[in-house]
Amino acid sequence: MATYRELLAQKRELDERIEAVRAEAAHEALANVRAAIAEFGFTPDEVFGKPRREKTARRANKAEGKKRERANLDLFGDNA
Repeated sequence: MATYRELLAQKRELDERIEAVRAEAAHEALANVRAAIAEFGFTPDEVFGKPRREKTARRANKAEGKKRERANLDLFGDNA
């Protein structure tokens, strides 16, 4: 059975091999994407979609507006 140190050495070697293969695959994928964009003339919006405002940001803004509204009412003595 392998020792702890031997297993760690094997893990480091595998991690290096995994990273090398990942980098090669990523490079190939990027080349394919660039070729498709050039061939078909895709725009960034077509590739990535149009940016949307997140729902949570809208809810937070709405809640903040209600807090300010209540604070303004408190200034005038309206504790409704």
